[in-house]
Amino acid sequence: MDAPNEQPPVVSQPTFPQRSVVVRPYNTRMAQRMAKRAKLPEDGVAVAFTFNNLFTMVVFGIVEDLAKLIPSFGGLIEIAISLVSFYWHRIVLVTDRHVYIYRDLPFHRPGKQLSVFERGPGLVAIGSPKPGWWSRFIRRGQLTFSDGTVAYHGILWIRRARYVAQEGNISPDVTV
Repeated sequence: MDAPNEQPPVVSQPTFPQRSVVVRPYNTRMAQRMAKRAKLPEDGVAVAFTFNNLFTMVVFGIVEDLAKLIPSFGGLIEIAISLVSFYWHRIVLVTDRHVYIYRDLPFHRPGKQLSVFERGPGLVAIGSPKPGWWSRFIRRGQLTFSDGTVAYHGILWIRRARYVAQEGNISPDVTV
């Protein structure tokens, strides 16, 4: 007689967010430096230099980003604007265990620690929650944390914001 086809039971594996963007070694080294400057006993994974509100991101962020495109003295313009606007800058640092937000001091020195979060799924969302195309464009570097804290990365080079969102949403015990 025919034996019934028995299938082995399916064991579901836990699912973790996948890394779709590889954090560049330069950003990891910068994150290590920031963790050391902040005197953290953790390894830096990713870092982003952001603003505390949308208005300052639009005013200072776009000018800083555009200054990078000017040959010869664009770097000097960027430094001058950074020194004027550092009060509104924030450092968002992802370590192997946590995500930290610091007030930025001149020359990217971590100042007062403003927030600390445990890494894990659902911690940070990137982009605008609003449906309009202009809002999605201007807020594409917006990092919104689970407690409502928001940091705004400049709109042109937002790779660092993507690193922070990706790594912040992966549990600390997941290694790839």
